[in-house]
Amino acid sequence: MTFKPAWLALAAFIATSAGAQTTVATTVAEWDFNGAFDAANGGYQGTTKHDFSQNGASIAFLSGSTTLTTQFVSSTGSTDPITNGKALNTANYAPQGTQSGVYGVQFGVDTSGYENIVFSFDQRNSATASAWTELLYTVDGESWLDAATYRMTRQGSFVNGLSFDFSSVLGVANNDSFAVRLVSIFAPGTSSYAGTTSAYAAGGTIRYDMVRFTGTEILAPVVPTPAVPEPATYALMLAGLGAVGLMARRRRAQ
Repeated sequence: MTFKPAWLALAAFIATSAGAQTTVATTVAEWDFNGAFDAANGGYQGTTKHDFSQNGASIAFLSGSTTLTTQFVSSTGSTDPITNGKALNTANYAPQGTQSGVYGVQFGVDTSGYENIVFSFDQRNSATASAWTELLYTVDGESWLDAATYRMTRQGSFVNGLSFDFSSVLGVANNDSFAVRLVSIFAPGTSSYAGTTSAYAAGGTIRYDMVRFTGTEILAPVVPTPAVPEPATYALMLAGLGAVGLMARRRRAQ
């Protein structure tokens, strides 16, 4: 008699199980720029302090020969769920033809315990602001690398959901020195700024809102726990072992 491979017997009693982990993206840090609500003074007052962070976060303003100015203005049109909230408005950028990549805003985020980091933000330009914004990042707090460039083609309304996925960028995950910069730059391949919809001017404004970093928590590996067989499974196991023994005896007899 010819017997099928051993899996016919093994399938009768082998049962395995494995633990599985699922991760969901969560907010690591966020700036909505709304601040405290004060009805006596017209509502939300605006703030540069992050409204949420898992481990800590920071903001800084980048200037050159002149000082970048900021104020809190309406967030209407952004993705902020608070309809009468605030956005961060920046102005007094570099004179035409000078200091590309110098002026802007920096956001630092401690990503310790998190990976698959994604950065997103809403941006609104005035007509004379630089149409081109560059995203830079650092993983050591000193050296800055280019991640992406964004071109704004309309003025006076937010472009929402601009983003960059850092998931595959080495050193971003689980790092207390990670930071990004959004800086105003020359039009690519030129030595001058291009305005968003008209001639560039240093007084052009760039407005930011809903700056957010998301990621997934780094979880410890799960060691699978062997399943404990039920009584019926033991019976199948014994039957399978008996079948294997019978096969061996018949082969010796032949």
